[in-house]
Amino acid sequence: MNSEKLRAYVELVGIFGIIVSLIFVGIELRNSNVQARAAAFQAIGIATSEFHQTMDDRLNLLYEQAFDEKALKTWSYSDWLAVDRRLRADLRLFETALLQVEQGLLGEETIVNLGFAAFGENFLSIPAVACLWPRLSAGPGRVGPQVRAWIENGSPPGGRANCPVELSEKRQSYGSEAKSN
Repeated sequence: MNSEKLRAYVELVGIFGIIVSLIFVGIELRNSNVQARAAAFQAIGIATSEFHQTMDDRLNLLYEQAFDEKALKTWSYSDWLAVDRRLRADLRLFETALLQVEQGLLGEETIVNLGFAAFGENFLSIPAVACLWPRLSAGPGRVGPQVRAWIENGSPPGGRANCPVELSEKRQSYGSEAKSN
């Protein structure tokens, strides 16, 4: 066997080795991507589940009353703060899920599977949300632009609730409310 044939065989074996290596790397990369997606979904699923387990009777009642304009008028400023904190935290979880979907780490079905789709379904038609939305969308610690767009695009202006409560008045009475208790 002459040296040129031997060199051709060696090059052929080398090329075959490179192709096999690239296939192996591709398979491993795919497996790693699948594992990362599963881990991300699991992490946000656990966080969402743990978050909802912290709902106490008071918050459950407030969330139930969030649709009732008459009930909202009876809420103390402390009630409004509790719902604000809770809603802000829920929106942060949603924001994390949206970011992971946007980055391709999770599929779009994640939003529905984790129960976040409701944020895009006339969310601003809920009177309590209408009261808190200015603080949540533009105030300190506001939600990101993706969440704001998702919620506002899913809530046509004609279907949005008006806030039946003047929160600034509730806030002013907050100091005297705390002193009397």
